[in-house]
Amino acid sequence: MNKELKFSIKNKLFLAVCLTAAICISLPLGFAYHLLKADLVADAHSSVLEKIRLSKRLYSKSYDSEIKGRVSFVSGMLGTEVGFISVDGKVEVVPAWSIGNNLSLNKAEILNAKDGNPGVSVINDSQDGEQMLAAIKVDKSVLSPAGYLVIHKSLSGLEERMGMILKVFFWALPIVALVCYGVIRFVTMQLTSSVESMVRTAEAVGQGNYKRRIRTFPDKEFLPLANSINWMAERIDDHVSIITGQKNKIQAVLNGMWDGVMVLDGNCRIQSVNRALSDVFPGIQNDIGRTPLEIVPSPDLYDACQELVSPEGPEAKAVQVVLPNGRVYDVNIVRSPHTSEPGQGPGAIAVFHDISEIKRLETVRQDFVANVSHELRTPLTSVKGYAETLLSDPPPPENVQKNFLATIEKNANHMCKIVDDLLNLSRLESGHEKVDLLPIDPSDVLREAWEACSGLAGKRNVELKRSFYKGDFSVEADSGQLMQLFRNLLENAIKYGPEDNPIYVEHEVVNGCLQLSVIDEGPGIPTADQTRIFERFYSVEKFRRNEFGSTGLGLAISRHIVSNHGGEIAVQCPPKGRRQGTAFVFSLSLLQADAVQKAV
Repeated sequence: MNKELKFSIKNKLFLAVCLTAAICISLPLGFAYHLLKADLVADAHSSVLEKIRLSKRLYSKSYDSEIKGRVSFVSGMLGTEVGFISVDGKVEVVPAWSIGNNLSLNKAEILNAKDGNPGVSVINDSQDGEQMLAAIKVDKSVLSPAGYLVIHKSLSGLEERMGMILKVFFWALPIVALVCYGVIRFVTMQLTSSVESMVRTAEAVGQGNYKRRIRTFPDKEFLPLANSINWMAERIDDHVSIITGQKNKIQAVLNGMWDGVMVLDGNCRIQSVNRALSDVFPGIQNDIGRTPLEIVPSPDLYDACQELVSPEGPEAKAVQVVLPNGRVYDVNIVRSPHTSEPGQGPGAIAVFHDISEIKRLETVRQDFVANVSHELRTPLTSVKGYAETLLSDPPPPENVQKNFLATIEKNANHMCKIVDDLLNLSRLESGHEKVDLLPIDPSDVLREAWEACSGLAGKRNVELKRSFYKGDFSVEADSGQLMQLFRNLLENAIKYGPEDNPIYVEHEVVNGCLQLSVIDEGPGIPTADQTRIFERFYSVEKFRRNEFGSTGLGLAISRHIVSNHGGEIAVQCPPKGRRQGTAFVFSLSLLQADAVQKAV
C-alpha cells in the first residue's frame, strides 16, 4: 500500500512540482545571493580604499611631529582606528582591532601596497569573523618616517544581512511546497474524480453491467478516454447481446429436443446438459464438472468419451446404454473442438436417443410371431394328424371318423377365433375401427354380455351379482365394443375364478366418470405378471388356456376398447376391500345429467 502511495500520480506530480519550484527559486535566489554578496563586498572594498586614501592625505596634512599624534588625528577624522607600521617592520601604532592579528610587513595588504597604491586583503578572525584590511604606504617627510597606514573594516554586518537572506530563502521553500501541495491537491482531486468515474464505469462493465456509461464527462484531456470506454461498453453490450441471443436459441433448441444432450470438455467432464437429459437423470444439473461414469453406470460410455476427446481419437462413436430402470439409449458421441477452453484439447457432445419403445416393440413383435406360431401350430398339428388318420387305408370306423371330424371342426373354429381376434385387435390398434359414441345404459350391455357367457357360466355354476340396474346410469360408448369388453372380462372371470362362486360387477362415480369393476374370487394374479397381463397371448396359467379354448387376446382387446373410449383399465389384486381375488377396473364417460344426479 505504501509503495502504491509512494508512486501514485499525485505524489509524483507533487515531487515534480516541488522539485521544479525549488530549482526555479534556488537558481535565481542563489544567483542573486552571489551577486548581492559580490556587490556588498565590492562596496566594502571601495569604502576601504576610499578611507585608506583619505587617511594618507589626512596623515600628510597633519602637523604633529609624532607618529602617534598624526595617526590619532587621522583616526579621529575617519572615525575608525588606524594602525602604523614603519618600513623596518616596527609597529608604531597598534589599533585595538589588531589584537590577536599582529601587524607585520608580511601581511598581504602591506605586500600589495606598492607604488603609492593601497593594498587590500580579507582575513577571517575566529572571534570577529570576516574582516577586510587595507594598507597604504606614506613617504618619509621632515616630521615623520616612511611607513604603512593600516585600517580595517568588519564584514560581520554583511554576513548577517546575507544570513537573513538565506533564512528568507529557506523559509520560502516550505511555504512554496505547501502552496504547491494545495494546488496539486486541488488539481488531482479533479483528476481523481474523473478517473474514479471512468474506473467505476469500467468495473461495472467488467461485472456485467453493460448498460453503464460515463455520463459526467471529465476534463478534455480525458474526454477521448471516456469516449473510448463508452464505445467499448456499447460494443461489449452488443456482442454480449448477440452471444446471449445465440446461446438462448441454442439452449431453446436443445431444451426442445426429445433426445438428451450432454456437453463434455477436453477432460471428459460434464459442462452442460439439456432439459431432456435432466428428465432422464434427475439432479444432473448439480453434477456439472463430474465425469459421465459418475452419473451413467456405463463403462462403455465413459471409455468412448475418453477415446473421443483424445488427440488421436475418432470423430464420432456410438454406444448403447441400458439403465437400471430398463430404459435403453443409443448414445451418439461426436468430437466438438469448440466446447473447451483453448489449449485443453477437443471436447465432445453425447446425444442420448431413447430406443426403449423400439426395443419393446421388437420384443413384442418377436413374442407375437412366436405366440401366433405356437397358438396356430397346436390346432394345425391336431387337424393334420386327424386328417391323415381319416385318409389312411383302411379308414377308421364311422363312429371314430365322426369324433375325428368333430375334433377337426373344433380346432378349425379355434383357429378362426384366433384370426378373428387378431383382425379385431389390429383394427382397434390402427384406429380405423369407427367408435360410435351414443348414450347407452351399461346395465343393458352387461345383461347381453352375460347372456353370451351363460353357457360357460352354467358349466361352472357361476352367477352374476351387480351393484347397478337398468336406468341407473347412462354412458357415452360404442354398444358393440362395450359388449365385447364386458364379454371378455366376464369370460376371463368365469374361466379363472373358482367354480360355484359368483362374479361381481360393481360401480363407483369418480370425477364425472363411471368406474366399473369386474371381480372374481380366484387365486389372483402374481405381482410380476400384473404389468404384462394386457399383452397379446400372455397367460399366467398357460396350461389352462386350451382347457377353455382361449386365444390369449381378450385382455389386449379390452385395453384397446377402453383406450378408444378415453378411459383406462387396470388390474387390482386383491380388489379394494377384499382379501383375495382379481378385479379389472375401467372407466367410462358418464353423461353430465347422471353425474349431477348421482352426486346429489
